[in-house]
Amino acid sequence: MSQLFNENRRTKKNLKTPKEIIWEIEEKNNLEISLIKKIFANFCWIFLLIFRYILYPFCDFKIGILYSDKIGRFLGNTEFYFRKKSLLKNKKFSLHLLIAGKTVNHQILKMISRKSFLIHNIKIYNFFNNIKKLTLDSNLWIDLNITGWLRGKEWTAAKPQLNFLPSEEKKGKKILESLGLKDNDKFVCIFAKDNLYSDDPTKPPKPDSFWSKKDFRNCNIENYMKAAEFLTEKNIFVIRMGTHKPSKTLRTTNSKIIDYTGKIRQELKDAEFADVYLPAKCEFFIGCTSATYQFASIFNKPVAYTNMVPYGECGRNFHDIFIFKKCLDRRNNKILSISESIKNGVTGDWLTEDKILELEKKEIFFQENSPDEILDLTKEMHQRLNKIWKKKDDEETLQEKFLKITNIYTSDGEKFPGKVCYDFLKKNEKLI
Repeated sequence: MSQLFNENRRTKKNLKTPKEIIWEIEEKNNLEISLIKKIFANFCWIFLLIFRYILYPFCDFKIGILYSDKIGRFLGNTEFYFRKKSLLKNKKFSLHLLIAGKTVNHQILKMISRKSFLIHNIKIYNFFNNIKKLTLDSNLWIDLNITGWLRGKEWTAAKPQLNFLPSEEKKGKKILESLGLKDNDKFVCIFAKDNLYSDDPTKPPKPDSFWSKKDFRNCNIENYMKAAEFLTEKNIFVIRMGTHKPSKTLRTTNSKIIDYTGKIRQELKDAEFADVYLPAKCEFFIGCTSATYQFASIFNKPVAYTNMVPYGECGRNFHDIFIFKKCLDRRNNKILSISESIKNGVTGDWLTEDKILELEKKEIFFQENSPDEILDLTKEMHQRLNKIWKKKDDEETLQEKFLKITNIYTSDGEKFPGKVCYDFLKKNEKLI
């Protein structure tokens, strides 16, 4: 997997990351369709190919099956498709049809419909999705398996592609007013994934499921409170995001720290709109290894990533900074270096269930970032955005050491966009 991860960063012909390859394999393997339906699906595919051939001299006809039931793939993958399309030179007229089924956010779907032809129908989605699974390699399909953040300029050079209507801007301002914010008030969104979170807002994970009990992405919201208090001292509001009622409510008397997820969100008429609008308008987003930060990143809002695992998940844009979970070997109570962590399988951009169980057998577990580490990250992001960050003499050297060890590349050879928080890297220099 490590070799695969590195090779995919160096080769333009193969832009797939390990996570994306896993997605494709799952897509091919999860085809449950009868023989008769397979024959019919292949017949329809041939018809579509002929239709595409007829149209080809005049326009580029393609179909895209949106991953509208998963937050990360829905937001990040679709946004990358639009960004990549916006950068094309000598554009040929395109007739691109996007199809969505069950969706995790109807506001995003509305915004997509302003950019492209869109069909939102579960039966039509299922029909075309079955055809796609049978014919994945066909040029008929728009490749929406690509997340974009490791593509270099294809992601960073393009502007955000989704936008709000004037009426939506008015609605968003009313929501901010209802939360106690005035017109010029600044705010930061925070999110810490817990065991009640799922990509599907309508279906929290089962308490006894593997990913509920052993999800390496989970972290404790209480560890973020030092950072939140710091921001309020700078007269910046803090809004805790999330689509599920969390396992822990915020214990604070600070009126500038707002626990949006839970009761407030439940009482909103259009919570899905607020889920999009708030991160899109924040100063920056403090998140973790969970797709919720995509609500900010697709609008190019800076993200301060905490508790990131594994290393390939870190940093989407050049203004992003991050810290990551350390690997603790409980056999000798030792924090592993990055090299040691990679040797034990903490590499690439995804950890499978098998890999997690393998780490557990070795008694290797992930250690959450401390309140002070998250505070340092928050302070640095605040200073950088306000242009008061004082560059350190060894800053670039430490970053280069990290990149050399982790061996993270963008597919077009560009420098990896994200930066490790300086204080975190300096205090943990032994890891590199």
